[in-house]
Amino acid sequence: MAEIANSGRYKIFGALVGGILLTSAAAWLPYMIEELEKLHLSHQVAMETAYGIFFLIAFIVSYIFVRELIKARLQINRCHDVLNTNVAFELHDKQLFHTMGKKQMLMAKRNEWPVSMVALYIKAMKGPKMAPPEISKNIKEIIVEELHSMLRGSDLAGSFAKNEYLILLPNCSLEHAKEIVQRILERLSSKEITLDDETYRLECKCGISSFGPGIADFKRLMARALEAVDRIRAKRGNVIEVY
Repeated sequence: MAEIANSGRYKIFGALVGGILLTSAAAWLPYMIEELEKLHLSHQVAMETAYGIFFLIAFIVSYIFVRELIKARLQINRCHDVLNTNVAFELHDKQLFHTMGKKQMLMAKRNEWPVSMVALYIKAMKGPKMAPPEISKNIKEIIVEELHSMLRGSDLAGSFAKNEYLILLPNCSLEHAKEIVQRILERLSSKEITLDDETYRLECKCGISSFGPGIADFKRLMARALEAVDRIRAKRGNVIEVY
């Protein structure tokens, strides 16, 4: 996980700009003082002005460096949380899902594990119609709680489009993934949700893709899972599709 910080733009930018600024100061400060003196400024005023510009530039570079450093450290902490099975389950954004997913794929390849991915398209329904968009946040919170109770600590879940979710299942064969998806589908589809005196049900479309041991193509695994769920997105009812 330190690779996230080591490859971060803050180190490249900080080392490059900071190094150029400091090593070149001895050369360009006297030159700047000389140029300012040509503007009929006294030597003292020219020197103070030149050093003021130098410290202003140094402050800006330091501010950018520290800001990017904090961002990188926060991301590292979030990655540690993903791998800690004792922390609360959460849905990760696209960037973190991609970063952590690739790392888990490489880990699976080293350990010769099969890897599966599930794409979920989940809609809240009231009769034949979709639930109004204003309750979507409440529905998502309920879905997160349900997924939390069914997934392993090593599984990685991400929230993508409005009703789409992706779940990476390391060390999980296709047959095992089918069993997990069946449990998810049965659990969610049997749940009735009451909000503002209205009762809703969940309709689930599940697409599954899987790779055997030794294959670490995260992008292709994800594309296959999404393609599988796209095939059945327009179908009615709860459906499972395997790529």
